[in-house]
Amino acid sequence: MSLFNDIGRKVEALKQEVEKASDDEATHQCSECETRLYTDHDECPDCGSTAVLPLSD
Repeated sequence: MSLFNDIGRKVEALKQEVEKASDDEATHQCSECETRLYTDHDECPDCGSTAVLPLSD
């Protein structure tokens, strides 16, 4: 069982690293639900808000 716990922890750590790297690449964000987007949208695909703004560096 220890092997499965170890693999589970490693998978979770990898998942968190991928999510952080993905967030770092976002160019826009919905100001309503804070969903990060990778291209400009007229409305947020998650909540439907039209308050999608570019992220500044």
